Parts: sequence; structure tokens; C-alpha cells
Amino acid sequence: MQPNKANMYQLITLLLCTLSINHASSGCSKGKGSEPEPVVVPAISIEDVTLFEGNAATTAFEFNVSIDKKTTKDVTVNYTISGGTAKAGEDYVAPTTQSITIPAGSTQQKLVIQIVGDDIKEGDDSFTLQLQSPVGGTLQKQSASGTIRNDDTRVAYTNAGYEAPTAYPNYTLAWKDDFDGPALNTTIWSHQNGDGCPNVCGWGNNELEYYTDRAENLYFQNGKLIIEARPESFQGKGYTSSKIITQGKKPIKFGRIDIRAILPKGKGIWPAFWLMPDKSVFGGWPKSGEIDLMEVVGHEPAKTHGTLHFGPGPGSTQISRNWSLPAKTFNDEFHVFSLEWKQDQIQWLVDGQVFSTVTKADLGANNYPFNEEFFVIFNLAVGGNWPGSPDANTYFPQWLIVDYIRVYQ
Repeated sequence: MQPNKANMYQLITLLLCTLSINHASSGCSKGKGSEPEPVVVPAISIEDVTLFEGNAATTAFEFNVSIDKKTTKDVTVNYTISGGTAKAGEDYVAPTTQSITIPAGSTQQKLVIQIVGDDIKEGDDSFTLQLQSPVGGTLQKQSASGTIRNDDTRVAYTNAGYEAPTAYPNYTLAWKDDFDGPALNTTIWSHQNGDGCPNVCGWGNNELEYYTDRAENLYFQNGKLIIEARPESFQGKGYTSSKIITQGKKPIKFGRIDIRAILPKGKGIWPAFWLMPDKSVFGGWPKSGEIDLMEVVGHEPAKTHGTLHFGPGPGSTQISRNWSLPAKTFNDEFHVFSLEWKQDQIQWLVDGQVFSTVTKADLGANNYPFNEEFFVIFNLAVGGNWPGSPDANTYFPQWLIVDYIRVYQ
């Protein structure tokens, strides 16, 4: 019996399917068991971590690296550490290998970075973990931030630096403050809080801080006064700090003033020791004068400025001179900033060396208001017309550390 055409076609189709030739065009139908398994490509993510640093040894920051579905194969991904204010070796231990594997059948793995603990007060530091070059998966959330919260109270400094003499010929110690604490001596100092508003908003300089009398902004450590500038939202401002004055308590007219201090640094940071008229007998600023004993703008941390402001107003006429350290900065160790103030003459000194002298004759036809009583001001400003605003490289908090003030007459 001869096979008919239909039977012949079925035989040929069966042969072709058996030989796996051209399944799609031959009309072969696949059985259930012959279909290939779908390829599983999991998405990889990493989570942020914020923890306190710890006071000793190391603290494990465990970043959770996860995939959104299980797979029958290992998933491996490399990572890098970068950015932020945290430093390898100082704030965290740099890992020797920078890859992590999620084993087959699992959905997560811990990526551990060891954080170096200490008891030194500092800002909240940060770093970024960046995932890259995945094998067996795709990147979904590929970066995570690590934030190292400060949990310390001790500001780091040594007592190294210049020491002023404790006596001078023809002078007697009139008063001093060694800042032995634990609180501000209110027979000498008062706080001047606020932002200058409503009368002189931004203290006339477009400054960005709000001055407070809080313990967070002014405190004492081992016989040192510390004024701390902090980045925080407070009373409509983005920073806080402190300002103290001797107005109405310790007026000065002539003599020598020595102030031993370590100064802060960084763009937008502006510490100052200065004097304003106690009674303003010639009228409002600048008619009654202003004496700037020390000003430093933080982007020039090795240069100090000594300035007189005077004139009929409304703007200031001024005589200003500066002096720079030959090496290092005023942030590295203690220096002594001094004023030698006599009738019709004022001199500015750093570490006992005169760098500027101004006499009554130097003011020409202008009134010379500097033979009257003035009071002392310590402050740490943030921002303003002169230093500009802080930038991404400005580290916070910043500290003005004062060892003593001595006034001789």
C-alpha cells in the first residue's frame, strides 16, 4: 500500500523535528519539557547607614547590599569609597578588597566598613559607597551614603605656641580672664545675642549666623574659652555662634591688651577681637571709632588684619594693615594678638612683634576718636561681605579657642 501525500508530509515533518532543523518554519510543536528556563537578572541595591562613631577601637557600619529576586548563580559587584568629609585611615579603615558577593539562593549580604572611634569632637563626617561592574545582576540603587555621627565633647588642641610675658615695664595688670570656667565671668562679660535685627540686620555685614548664649556655642575646656560656629537652622539663620562683650563692665582707655588664641579657618569663617566706644561721645558709627585688634578671614588663615574705622559717615574711613605668618597658619597653634594703646597712638602686635602703628596725624583732617573709653568684643562670624559665604570645603564646626585676655595699664 502506497502512503498518501498527507502521511508523507507527517513523516517528513517528524524527521525534521527529530533532527531539530528549522523548528519555526517546519511547524514543530515543542513539548512542555523542551522550553528553556527564563534568564533571571536581579536588580542590585545598597542602603544608607547613619551611626555614632564610638569613642574607641572601631565601629562596624553594615551596609545592606540586596537583590530583588533569588537566582541560581552568585551575584558579584565591586565598589569604591569616595567623596564627603571622612578620610581613609583617620575616620575609617580602607578595605583591602572592594567587592562583595551575594551567594546563589540568597538575596542580601552585608558590606562592612570599619569606622575609627575616638573622643575628639568634630563634625558629622560622610562618605559615599559606589557600586559598579556587576556580574550576574544589574544596578538599581548603586550608591549609598555613610554618615558618621559625632558623639564626643572634647575639642582637639595642644598648648603649643607663643606665650606672652606676664609683666611689662611701666605697666600694671589691670584685669585678666584666664577662662578657668566652668561658666562665663559675668562681672566681665555679657552675651550679645541675635542677628542684629531689626536695627542692623546681619550686623551690618550680611553675616549668616545667629549669636546665642547656649552651651552648644560657648563653653570651657581645660582653662580655655571655646566659641563654636555650627551649621544649623536657628531663628531663621543657617548658622549659630557666640559673641561676648565687656560693655558697661570693663571699659578700657589706653594700655596693653594681650589675647592668646587659636583661630578657626575655612571659607566664610571670620573670627575677631575688637573694640567699640563705650559711650560714643562723638556720635554713631563710625564717628566715635572702631578698633579691630585682630580679624582673620578663613580663606587666608595665616593673615591677620589690624584696622581703625573712623570718619563722619555714613560709610567708614579706615586705615588697615595686615601681617602674615612666615609658615603655618593661626589655626595650627596658639598665638598672642596684642594692642599697645597710648594717647594719640595705637600699635598692633603678633607674638610680641609690632606690625602696624597709627598716630593721630595719620587721620589728617578727620576727628581722632581713639582717646576715649572702649569695650572689648570677641566673636566668631560666619559669612558676610568680606569673607563671603562658606563653600563645600568649609568644615564645621569651627572653633575660636581663647586661652586668656590680659589688660595692662
